Amino acid sequence: MKVWIETRTLDFPSCVVLGRFGASYMDVAYERWQAQWFWVQPRGVSERIPEPSHIFVEQSWATEHTLETPRAKLHKATKLRRKKGAQQLALEL
Repeated sequence: MKVWIETRTLDFPSCVVLGRFGASYMDVAYERWQAQWFWVQPRGVSERIPEPSHIFVEQSWATEHTLETPRAKLHKATKLRRKKGAQQLALEL
């Protein structure tokens, strides 16, 4: 059975898992030699990301890889905000 577990309470996974950022879900992986989380996309595309808040893993794996002392929260996942144009289109009747 798979469960959502807070990322900072577990050892880093060695495979691609489902990660959660607020209401967004994506395939994520951790590269130990770079000490960095990546968003894994189709066609071999990957993008560096901060640590996801939760990951979706097997409950048995989570119990085996639980840390004695959880890691501190380093980065807070934030929403992507795009700039609005200087003026918005106004329709007058």
